[in-house]
Amino acid sequence: MSTPSSTLSARPHSRALHQRPSSSLSQRPPSSASYARPVSSASLRPQSRVSRPSSRISRPATRQSTRLAPLCQKLITQVAELTLENDEEDFRIALDFVSRNLEHATATKGGPSSDMATMDKRFDGYIQSFLEKFRIQSNDTLAEALEISYRKVKDSAKDLTNLDGDIKLAHLPDHLQLLALLSTAPAESTLKHADAYVEAIKNPLEPPPSLTWKDILAEEPFEGQHWEGVYGLPQGSTVEGWENTSDGSTPSLSPWDDDSDDLDDDDSFPYTEDVPSSPSPVERVSSYGQPNLSLSYQHRRVVEELQARQYWREEWRTDADLSQPFNLGDASTLGPSLSRALGERTTLLIDGPEREKYINEHDAVREVLMCLQGCRNLMITSNSRSPSLMRPSPSAPRLVHLTLASQTSILSSFAQLATTMSHIRKFTSAVFSNVFSTSDPPLSSTHFLSHNMRSQTIEAFADAVHSQIQKFDRWCADKEEQICCAHAGLGNQLVVSLLRLEKDVRDTFSVIFDLLLATLRELMGYVMQSDNTSDEEVWLLASMSSRMPPAAVTAHLLDACLRSAEEQSLLGDKITAEAFIEVFVRSAQPVWAMVGRWVSDGMPVRDTWEASDNQTLDEEFFVEDHELPLMDPDFWADGYVLRTLSDFEVPTGDAKALSVPVFLERIADRILETGKAVGLLRVLGIPFLNDADGDNHWPLLATLIGQHKRDASDSEGLAHLISDKIVPYYTSSGSQLTQVLTEDCDLSRHIAAIEGLYLMTRGDVIGHFADVLFAKMNSQQHWQDFHFLNSAFRDVVDANNATKYIETSLVRLSYRGSKTAVIAQTVKALDGLLVEYAVPFPLAYIFTPRVFSIYGSIFAFLLQIRRAKNVLERILVRGEIGSERHMKHELKVFYAMRGKLSWFINTLLNFLTTHVLYSQLAIFHENFKGAKSLDEMIKIHNDHLDTIQRGCLLHPETSALHRAVLSALDMCLHFSNIFVSFSGGNTHDTSRLSIVMRRHRSRRQRRIRRDVIGFSTTEIISDDESDDDDDNNETAGDAPELSFSLAASVTSYEGDLPDHLDKLSSELDGVVRFVRRGSEAWAGSMSKAAPAFGALAFALEDWDS
Repeated sequence: MSTPSSTLSARPHSRALHQRPSSSLSQRPPSSASYARPVSSASLRPQSRVSRPSSRISRPATRQSTRLAPLCQKLITQVAELTLENDEEDFRIALDFVSRNLEHATATKGGPSSDMATMDKRFDGYIQSFLEKFRIQSNDTLAEALEISYRKVKDSAKDLTNLDGDIKLAHLPDHLQLLALLSTAPAESTLKHADAYVEAIKNPLEPPPSLTWKDILAEEPFEGQHWEGVYGLPQGSTVEGWENTSDGSTPSLSPWDDDSDDLDDDDSFPYTEDVPSSPSPVERVSSYGQPNLSLSYQHRRVVEELQARQYWREEWRTDADLSQPFNLGDASTLGPSLSRALGERTTLLIDGPEREKYINEHDAVREVLMCLQGCRNLMITSNSRSPSLMRPSPSAPRLVHLTLASQTSILSSFAQLATTMSHIRKFTSAVFSNVFSTSDPPLSSTHFLSHNMRSQTIEAFADAVHSQIQKFDRWCADKEEQICCAHAGLGNQLVVSLLRLEKDVRDTFSVIFDLLLATLRELMGYVMQSDNTSDEEVWLLASMSSRMPPAAVTAHLLDACLRSAEEQSLLGDKITAEAFIEVFVRSAQPVWAMVGRWVSDGMPVRDTWEASDNQTLDEEFFVEDHELPLMDPDFWADGYVLRTLSDFEVPTGDAKALSVPVFLERIADRILETGKAVGLLRVLGIPFLNDADGDNHWPLLATLIGQHKRDASDSEGLAHLISDKIVPYYTSSGSQLTQVLTEDCDLSRHIAAIEGLYLMTRGDVIGHFADVLFAKMNSQQHWQDFHFLNSAFRDVVDANNATKYIETSLVRLSYRGSKTAVIAQTVKALDGLLVEYAVPFPLAYIFTPRVFSIYGSIFAFLLQIRRAKNVLERILVRGEIGSERHMKHELKVFYAMRGKLSWFINTLLNFLTTHVLYSQLAIFHENFKGAKSLDEMIKIHNDHLDTIQRGCLLHPETSALHRAVLSALDMCLHFSNIFVSFSGGNTHDTSRLSIVMRRHRSRRQRRIRRDVIGFSTTEIISDDESDDDDDNNETAGDAPELSFSLAASVTSYEGDLPDHLDKLSSELDGVVRFVRRGSEAWAGSMSKAAPAFGALAFALEDWDS
């Protein structure tokens, strides 16, 4: 069989071709808008072009193609807005395109064999491209919503097994593809819908709670009519109303009428089809058997028995005979008889027993139990003016065996307990309301240091108190259950009475609630700083503001609970003690958790450039943040400290009162140090390794106490337990930090450099620098220059610092003293010499600016002593004066004075270097090696520096001795000035060769000698003599050759020289004796520098010998 070469050229002529000469597949005129174009085939033939049987593209018309044709046309109209009326040709092209694509999808699709894997494979690229596009556009929520919805479509596709459903599994890819092709860019509403969709998926709404028997039984059973329409009564009728409207007989509540004529004697009733639409209660007859009439009467008896027990009803009466006279053997006659006797006296206005209501005592006990649980009752009511104040109800039912006074007395004790419980319940309710409140309570405007009382500790305390209330309510409920069971004949027999109930309450709960209310009253007074607080105001504690900080309130509350537990334990009241221990442990848990976070995570470090990310401490935590930056040298000492109460917060002005609970007071310093050490390690990038505990879980306080079986009422034992838990954290963090400081920060090298620089322990460098500095002073040049000081120090260090123990780049010298002080007149001019040493972080926490200030004062004091010693050593007279008796006598006074000054200066310098510096440095290095934490290092170093400061007489307490020593040093400079005036200015440096100088070498020297008063006879020199004549007439044998050596400015001195020397000697004698007496006084003190002062006093005893 042969086939044509082309189906388009050899196909048979159809009816459609005779109707229109130009098909869409054949050659058509050039212009699509030709007016001679025939009518479209879509309007002449009923079938679509796809129904041509002979075309390769067209296929027989199917039910699906017939159904898709109008849908395709509608789709084109909605999407492209094309219709046959406005643009027929484009509409046909679009229709052909849509039909061909849909037919192709149907033809290439493998029938209904598409499964989830095929669908996922086909649309995975679509979904991933959409997700990537949305995430690039920062529409993460839209991408997440699309991903969730696609996953849900795949999950729900497994349930598309119904062949008659609108969407079948085989056609699901087509639907998804169509939706993908029709999708547009997301609009604002799309994004909102995506947010709502994701939020609904992540946080679904909770279903409404179902009705349970607990909710049903919790409703009040005694309000409203619960018996309407029961037992066959007409709608709106009740048992009570039925009885009142009856003719005296009690009708049966059975659905059967009492008329026996309407009932047959047969055991069964015939079945009837004609049942009335609204049968009356008499006509409700069962067709399956005769009802049991005894069951209806039994129900009636149950109702009557229930009514007989409803003592709260007005018509209820007791079974006791109230008309019997008083009988000593019958207690039930006491109350009615007394009421009857008092009722006969009209002046008393007391009703007799006939008008009063009496109830049984076990019912009264139940009423009291309900009152103690905070429920309404008949016996005790609240005061109209103060709802929390309970009192015996004036209309309370009477007990037959009690008089009115005795019953009121017993009920008063229960009313007092109920009042206490009411105050406590009101406090817990107020605290819980504030917990769920979203707004903070307003601060008081009367004080600028107001604090909110909302704190975790008060909330935990309220929760602990509420737990005690629940125990009390549970006990009351159990008591009431026992009474009901005993009344029903179940269980053991009970003796129920109000007195027995009062004893049981006291034996079970002792004075727990009274002390809890007293604790609240005391806390309220502490917060308000007032002693006049009432019980009705304690509930305001949760919402009020006070100037007392939360940390102080927390500490006071915990201390009050622990103190009450200790007191009750000592009094032998174990019930109250155990209850307060439980309240204390639960109340202290928030603070204990804060301690755990502090010692485990360390202090929060504040970064000034990221203030928003800075962590803060809770206001009720006893550690206070002073908000200092980490690089501040005072950060370690003042950044985080224990909270204290300021003068604004404590009227008494006791600023040293710590806001630390008593059970943490002993270990508070170590807790503070541990948190700071752990935080510093974290800043340095070193993880904290706690080798004490196997796990990092911080236990609950109750668990910790239970594991060690400690009695929390013993504050000493509790403190030891807390200390044992904190010590491992303290030891581990401290040792790890000291190791980092010693090994990684070169702490030992910096200490050696500071000691060599400030304490002059390495005399080679500082000694040479002092010589250079003194030479500058002797030459009367500007020695305070910043560049001279630093260049000279750098040159000396480079020349003599063989071991390189001082880095000159870390040292800077400057002068910040008074420019008016002259170094030739007083050594106080050296006080302005400032030596700065730069230490790296975190060693700046040890060597703070205050520490370097003390080191600088010690350096200046030692340099002043060296200056005085240098001046005295330069006073030297050499020559042939031994043969000149009068010159020898004159110089003897100078040498005697110089000897006294030199002895005192050498004794003082020997005391400072030997007994103060070197001995204390040896002790310091020994103690510093055993330091276990940074705080211990700081403490050892500060104590060491304080001892040296006292030994050097620089402490404020030794300021008098220091001034006396400075006056002795100034005497050395004053003595040098006197000697210069006497010597005529013949000076030179003794470090160089001695230079022989002759007298009267110049006119200037003669002018100076003219104003000098000496002990030798001076030669009279004429003013007319010229310099040349004097030089020529000079001979070597005219006077003894003298060689004067002095490093001081030459000044003229006027006055009586012997008197001045005697006065200077007497003043020196007084200064030395004053220093000796002061040293003896300090030697007998308890100061660490006492032994050194003893050595100085012993050395100065030789002054008078």
